[in-house]
Amino acid sequence: MGSNVDEKREALFEKLKSKGVSSERRKYLRRVAEEGASPEIIKRLRTDMKKEMSVQDIADLFGITRQGVYHHIKGDASQLDQGDRSDLKELRPFTVPTHQQQCSLYNYITAHMKFALNPDPSSFAAVRWRELRNWWATLDEDEVIVHDPAQPGNDLAQCGGWRLEARVPADGDLIVRPHQKPNAQQRKVFSRKVIDEALKRDPK
Repeated sequence: MGSNVDEKREALFEKLKSKGVSSERRKYLRRVAEEGASPEIIKRLRTDMKKEMSVQDIADLFGITRQGVYHHIKGDASQLDQGDRSDLKELRPFTVPTHQQQCSLYNYITAHMKFALNPDPSSFAAVRWRELRNWWATLDEDEVIVHDPAQPGNDLAQCGGWRLEARVPADGDLIVRPHQKPNAQQRKVFSRKVIDEALKRDPK
């Protein structure tokens, strides 16, 4: 493991000690850090130590990126830091029932939003970045993503709620059609320019 990862981890343990986290708890964290990140352990930490450890702290513990943490929790908004939840909640263009948030499409849209807010491929785990790029490649420039709670499951989203419709002038260059008139930030985040510029910088 690189020295930078070790330094961040040790700095984290010093911070936890200063917060009054017990030595037994810190020993437990050292043990799980050596075992490596997993969805189960990350979700457990986000539940049991939410006041003591932020998403960045968990990333430092395991030597991964913040996006690596988000990948493990699969976009579950309840697991995010408060600031991230607020940003995503304000930007999300649809009001989606819980059962329709289980589709991969919902997670792809969330990943797109996170990238638009922090357009740095290195902030994503490699597999997550590859998945996002592959999803972008499926988007037709002449279509937009529409959310309709009554939409039955289809090839786009087996859990239902999503379909593609032909682009109309009012859509501009958005990749989605929001439930309400999009604000300036949503127009920026969901513009195809985000995708085109990302692929231009990282054409692999």
